[in-house]
Amino acid sequence: MERIVVGVDGSETARQALEWAVAEARLRGAGLIVVHAWQQPTAALMSPYAPVLDDPAVIEESARRTLTESLAAVDVTGLVSEPQPWLVQGATASTLLGVARNGSLLVVGSRGRGGVAGLLLGSVSRRVAQEATVPVVIIPPVRATPEEEY
Repeated sequence: MERIVVGVDGSETARQALEWAVAEARLRGAGLIVVHAWQQPTAALMSPYAPVLDDPAVIEESARRTLTESLAAVDVTGLVSEPQPWLVQGATASTLLGVARNGSLLVVGSRGRGGVAGLLLGSVSRRVAQEATVPVVIIPPVRATPEEEY
């Protein structure tokens, strides 16, 4: 069976990527692996909040919540099987590339900034586009209509 791998991080663009991946999994009759990678930020350990941020269990629980909430925010009915949530400690791009190695397709969201910076890919989407061994789909952010911008 084909497997589609999608990365989520709690952002709006990641939610759009997940929705796209779900729809594609329905069309293909494919399994879906939803991945959220987390790691302990080294810069945070130098902050006054270091005692809280030093506890990997706190960071992991926040990451688990992000993954759970991401899946709860989309309609996953009609898939051939339940989506497989994968919570992985590691760098995001490396994790996605590793999980997708045995998949059929990798789906990620692009950076959701506007203006000239919005034309650039985020570091994760850029790296997976360059290094993936499977096809990659990068979902751009939905642009606001002129009425929504005010």
